[in-house]
Amino acid sequence: MDTELLNRYRNAVTHLLNEPADAGLMKPFINDLKNYLGNITSISTDLDMNDWNDENTSQGVAISPVQAAKCTEETLRTQIFMQGIKLAIEERLKAKTDDIHILYAGTGPYGTLLIPYLSLATNSRIKVTLIDIHPENISAIKKLVKHFSITQNIVAITCDDATCWQAPPSQQFDIIISETMTALLKREPQVFIFSHLCQYLHNSGTLIPQNISLKAWLTPFKSLMSIEGSTTDDILLKEFYCLNIDEARRLNAGDTSTFKGSMLIPNGVDTNYRLKLTTDIQVYKHHKLTENQCSLNIPLIFLPHDAQLRGGEAIHYEYITPNSADFIFTFPIKSTIKTEIELARFTDLNNLGLPGVKRMFERAQATKSGHSFSITDDEWALWTELLDSLTLPYHETTAALYQSQSIEEFEHWLVTNSNLKSL
Repeated sequence: MDTELLNRYRNAVTHLLNEPADAGLMKPFINDLKNYLGNITSISTDLDMNDWNDENTSQGVAISPVQAAKCTEETLRTQIFMQGIKLAIEERLKAKTDDIHILYAGTGPYGTLLIPYLSLATNSRIKVTLIDIHPENISAIKKLVKHFSITQNIVAITCDDATCWQAPPSQQFDIIISETMTALLKREPQVFIFSHLCQYLHNSGTLIPQNISLKAWLTPFKSLMSIEGSTTDDILLKEFYCLNIDEARRLNAGDTSTFKGSMLIPNGVDTNYRLKLTTDIQVYKHHKLTENQCSLNIPLIFLPHDAQLRGGEAIHYEYITPNSADFIFTFPIKSTIKTEIELARFTDLNNLGLPGVKRMFERAQATKSGHSFSITDDEWALWTELLDSLTLPYHETTAALYQSQSIEEFEHWLVTNSNLKSL
């Protein structure tokens, strides 16, 4: 390998391990890192993911080698994990005088969270066991170990499913690393890898990441931010799940009670709020990833037709685990208009003193719930006449009718987008 490229790689690792986390400033170093590792392993991030297969297991999906390599390109994710693991290792080395043992499950082709550190650390007291389910990843890791001459650090490189791998008798680890997750702990087997492997962790040992916190929030609907008296602050409903060493040990003992629960919507909450779910990750101590810092922290916001929020009622959730895990949420059942007779009359006035608005809004809401009603020619003429008088385009008004969760929300849209202010 070219000496200049090797020096660029070493410089990149040094910066990523020691400089403040910064997605912009660190991007060139991430590029040097993944390009160098891609050249050695022949698994480049430029390869087409469609040519590579995921591994479907009973506990979740093990993403393909190329997709795992592409994860390296997320700058903050890679840098914060690398720095958190570096700190955990160095603290452990100071705390004891004998070897420290690390288990890294789900290495991908690059072993990104640990191999680059080992390639510079040159500390023979660090003893590592590496596991991945993909033979291609195992082959790639072996190439890296040989290339960086770090065989003195490697106890074993094993192709196996980390949710059922068995450690040698009496083997205990100081640190267990696995980053096999997506946002909200969906699809991939992070939960089940930790719940299985925690039995091999010293009582004083560390899981990395240390803490994965899933929270539910009420967040204001953004189009309503300009309404006088509205709030821009999210309201925390509940931390509905937390994966850490305590939870892993409960799961290992067969206690899955945390996989199911409920949360109460506060009284007084109106329809201007949406339910938002977030994923916060404490890699190690102060090294953390939070909302929108990487793909692992992308929030999920439920749309009105998916989630009907009413104060004083409960939202139920359950972690459904076969093959591809996911938290399933059940919302209060919305009572909807089911017959034409239940619709307001066209002559009924809304809060703005306009005819037709109540009826057309109720018609749109009923249609979203699967109860579609035809509109008569005379009502259509009256409705288009009203829209013309308000200088409102038909298509945009129809979209607002269907997107609004309450008539007050639609009325606000009318005031904002029509000539009502000048009337």
